[in-house]
Amino acid sequence: MTDQEQPLFWSDQLAFGVKRKFDDRDTYVCASGISPSGFVHIGNFREIITTDFVVKSLKHYDEDTRFIYSWDDYDRFRKVPENVPEEFEKYIGLPLSEVPDPEGCHGSYAEHFEKKLEDELDDMHMDIEFIRQSEMFQDGEYADLIKKAMNSRDTIRRILNQYRQEPRPEGWYPLQIYCVECGKDFTEIKAYDGEYTVEYYCEECGKEFEINFKENDSVKPPWRVDWPMRWFYENVSFEPGGKDHSAAGSSRDTGKEIVEEVYGAEAPVYQMYDFVRPKGSDKKISSSSGENTLRLKDMKEVYSPEMIRFLFSQTKPKTVFNLAFDEEIIQIYDRFDRIEQNYYGEGLDNEKKQRHQERVYELAMVKVPQEKPLRVPFKHASLIAQTVPEDEWSEKGLQVLQKTGHLPEEISEDGKQQVLDRMRRAKNWAREYAPEDYRFEINYELPQEIVENFSDNQVKALQLLKELLEEEEFNGSEELDGEIFAVKDDSELGTVKFFDTAYQVLLSREQGPRLSTLILSIGQSETVKILEQVKQ
Repeated sequence: MTDQEQPLFWSDQLAFGVKRKFDDRDTYVCASGISPSGFVHIGNFREIITTDFVVKSLKHYDEDTRFIYSWDDYDRFRKVPENVPEEFEKYIGLPLSEVPDPEGCHGSYAEHFEKKLEDELDDMHMDIEFIRQSEMFQDGEYADLIKKAMNSRDTIRRILNQYRQEPRPEGWYPLQIYCVECGKDFTEIKAYDGEYTVEYYCEECGKEFEINFKENDSVKPPWRVDWPMRWFYENVSFEPGGKDHSAAGSSRDTGKEIVEEVYGAEAPVYQMYDFVRPKGSDKKISSSSGENTLRLKDMKEVYSPEMIRFLFSQTKPKTVFNLAFDEEIIQIYDRFDRIEQNYYGEGLDNEKKQRHQERVYELAMVKVPQEKPLRVPFKHASLIAQTVPEDEWSEKGLQVLQKTGHLPEEISEDGKQQVLDRMRRAKNWAREYAPEDYRFEINYELPQEIVENFSDNQVKALQLLKELLEEEEFNGSEELDGEIFAVKDDSELGTVKFFDTAYQVLLSREQGPRLSTLILSIGQSETVKILEQVKQ
């Protein structure tokens, strides 16, 4: 692709814009970040993966990149979230990096939530450089830039006051101070010498102090100044933001003006991302709602890493989308499988649509295998995963899938793992989220109340089915299907009544998956044992 050609895919378009705006840069820095005030939820993850897609697109153009993720752990502890002891109120006003871990497993409150996300991202195919802002401030990395902001306070105040209902007064300083004595930020600056020394009053301590912020690590600009300051420091080329940062007069607008007027630099290319809403899950999307927050680890229970990437790659960041945990998940997996099949097959007649789907797939997979991975339809995987004991998946489960024609006779170790991985997630979905119609429990011990009211014809039909399964070992669903219908014809039941009866005995319900597939997944001998429990 030449520099004059406009790409089709959304992250390629953003990367194209980054290259065009900053065509003199040797390395493109793409940034993201969050204050670790609680669990990082899936809505926040959209910022991370949006950034990652742009990073991958820049690499697609053979550009050098850095993906930096800032933990804003020098932000203040503002409130006590759910599931955190109320006595943590005594830490309000401290930096998050100085608040103890409520569970006692990490060095600080901030580190607890940082490590949770870093572990969750481990297999998401992202090359992220994590930056802890507490360390940056404490090492004095920003001292000169803070001085620049302090001496440009009139400019900053003018920019901010354009959008404030209550204007910042004269004498306001763009700096927050954590008291050198109590560590909290209930402070007010009284004087500044134009260099690095400030005098302040601490309400908590009830007295005045003096600090040199080039030598002392206890100062931080407010967010609207901090963000553009770091754009300049890191030479950021791209950074997305949520709707709260994107409205008129938001921190993005003021940040753009501040980085231009105070630091003499251009703001990075920006992309707003919209909400992600859970569908079919009772978990919330809120970083302050405790353990009930919908996190990346929750998604991984039912979506593989490439499927998660697929969900976000096929949806433009500015589009709201529902994250399905209900039966729509079957359609999503099927859509991914079709796109994958097109990628390795003949593709679509529509060249433009085909190329777009290829980029969706490439960004989902990151490293595209030379050969098409083995896939079993998610719906079918959920059936096999529920009807075959888990400790028999690698043998019986795969054999059943071979019999039903979903797998070839020869399977590589990688192929086995791909199938077993999907089965595991499909079972998690069936057990935790699926509507009742997709949940199956096999009646290995048949409750007799199920058959108490069966007619003689129903009992006879089940006896004929048992005899069929005893007489011959079937190698596939198609072969067994024909014999099942022959049994149905030999019985005195109609089609609907025959299958209703079989499903009641096997599943305690009147409907179910394809009967031949169900029998093969249970196993012919095990099905016979169930049918033997039907008394004349």
